[in-house]
Amino acid sequence: MKFLTTILLLFFFEFAKGQVPGTAIINHALFAKFNLSITINSSSSITFNIDAVGGAGQITEVGVVYGIAKGLTTSSTIYKPSATPATFGTRIATISYSGPTSTSLTVLSTSTVNSQGTTSFFVAPYYAKLYAIKNGATYYGPEIEFLPNWPTVTTNNKTWLKANLGALRVASSETDSDSWGFKYQWGRGTDGHQFPGSSTTTTYSDGPSPGHGNFIISSRNDGNWMDPNPSTTSWAGTTAINNPCPSGWRIPTRDEWAFIRTISGGLNSTSAYGSALILPSSQQRMRYSPAAVNSGNGHGYWMNNTTSGGVRMLHFVSGSGNQWGESGDAGAYGGAVRCIQN
Repeated sequence: MKFLTTILLLFFFEFAKGQVPGTAIINHALFAKFNLSITINSSSSITFNIDAVGGAGQITEVGVVYGIAKGLTTSSTIYKPSATPATFGTRIATISYSGPTSTSLTVLSTSTVNSQGTTSFFVAPYYAKLYAIKNGATYYGPEIEFLPNWPTVTTNNKTWLKANLGALRVASSETDSDSWGFKYQWGRGTDGHQFPGSSTTTTYSDGPSPGHGNFIISSRNDGNWMDPNPSTTSWAGTTAINNPCPSGWRIPTRDEWAFIRTISGGLNSTSAYGSALILPSSQQRMRYSPAAVNSGNGHGYWMNNTTSGGVRMLHFVSGSGNQWGESGDAGAYGGAVRCIQN
């Protein structure tokens, strides 16, 4: 199915002189045009549309950097979903010219091939920047957010993400591993730790942004990955410092999850999959060992305790009737994330 959706139309920028090269501010004396738009062709194909005019001097390279984390540059590294870290989100194409130029770069998904033999972008927000090298300096355009694979469903007048964040598709069964998605530690950003095969560390973070992509093993009594003073607000709302959802989306609250649980007649693996959200049994990553996933403690989905934040996990197991529970505080577990539109 082709969406043929143009995410953002042409951007025209004219900025003040004297800015430092390598930032997201383009000097209009150097670039008469520096425009990027993104067209989504399908969940596995996008097109970057570039229009750049160099003005005086020579542009020696122009291209796009993109990936699932903010702040990307041509030297950025993000992890693919494998045990071995690999580059992901570095520049995807380069062209050389010195005059007015328009070009389109059609890009296929760099995600893994799923069990059905097809590829797709992650169910996740992506970010892209146009860049150019001119007179030996690198300049960047503003960062653009786009959603190449973002299925949704509306229930109780609320629009939810219909798949787990980081999945390759909506679940096709209770145990569809392509739908499990990322395993976030509560309150952390999209820094690489969320991949099930990411490396681990036993060093706690002293703030909400650890500065690395390792999954933090925790033996703390409260089960957190920060020491001291674990954050309870870093996922609270759309403007939270580490909100992993796209603009206008956020982590659901406990009350919003309670509604899903109620209309499903309680939650177990079967009723969760049969619910409006099509929740797979996506397991969770344990906080006290490097095991990638473990189903012994149930299938965990993160939430905010209230609109003001607070660590909380909804989990359920197989069986009939009500097979669900909640736990709080232990934010070092790796759990699934669903986003809800504000």
